[in-house]
Amino acid sequence: MKKILLFFITITLLLIVGCENTITLPELDGKSRAEIEEIMKEYDINYEFKFSDKMITSDDDLDKFVKYSGSYKGGSNFPLGNFLTIYTTVLPLNPYLYKELKMDFEWEDKSFIEDGIGEVELVYATDGDTATFKDKIAGETFRLRFLGIDTPETHAGEDPWGLDASEYTKKRLENATTIVLEAEGARTETYGRYLGFVWVDGELLNLEIIEQAYSNSTLNKSKYKDIFMEASINSMKTGRRFFGEIDPKYDYENRRFY
Repeated sequence: MKKILLFFITITLLLIVGCENTITLPELDGKSRAEIEEIMKEYDINYEFKFSDKMITSDDDLDKFVKYSGSYKGGSNFPLGNFLTIYTTVLPLNPYLYKELKMDFEWEDKSFIEDGIGEVELVYATDGDTATFKDKIAGETFRLRFLGIDTPETHAGEDPWGLDASEYTKKRLENATTIVLEAEGARTETYGRYLGFVWVDGELLNLEIIEQAYSNSTLNKSKYKDIFMEASINSMKTGRRFFGEIDPKYDYENRRFY
C-alpha cells in the first residue's frame, strides 16, 4: 500500500513540475501576424514566423494563422525554453513606390530610337517583361526588354506566376493612354532587343511589377537602383507570388500551366 501511495505521489509531483515548465499555447485561428504578436507578448517563449504553403484563393485568406510547428495546437502544453514556429499565410502587398516616383525628364517631341526617350504605341505585349512598340516619331517598330526586372517565363519554358505576370503587363499596356520609354546605359542587348524603362501614364511599370511581386530587382548601376531594391525587399517580406507563394494556375508536377 505504501508503495502504491508513493508511486502516485511521485507521478503527481512530476506532473506539477512538468506543468511549471510548460505553457498552454493560445488558440490563434483567424489571427493576423500583428494580432499574434500582441497575444504572444503574454508568453515567455521564443518564436518565429514562417509562411505556410497554403494556397490563396481570395484576399480574405491573406495574413492568417495556419498552424504551429510539429503536432502542437492551441491548448497544447509547450515546453519552456523550446523554440516555436508559427505558420501563417502570405501577407498583403502594399505597392506605393511606383506612384511616388515621378519622371524627371522631358519626352515630348522626342524619339526613343533616336534620343533614348520618347512616346511609343503598343504593338503587342509578349510576356511580363517584353513587348513590341512603335516609335511615334521615328515610325520604327521594335521589341523592348524591360530594364531591372526578370519575370517568370511563359515561352522559354513555363514558370510559376509567369502567366499572371504576362497578363498583368498586357492589361496595363493595353489600357494605357500614354506610354513613354526611357533608355539607360546600353540601348540594345545581345539579342538585338532594345532595353528601357516603361512609363505608363506617368507611372514606372518596371517598378510596379516588382511591387506586385512578379519579379525581384535586377538593377546594378542605375539612378533607380535604390528604389527598385526597396520595392524588391518589401515584396519579398510578403512572400507573395515570385517570392514563394503557390501559383494556382501552375501544374508543379509537370512544370506547365494548367
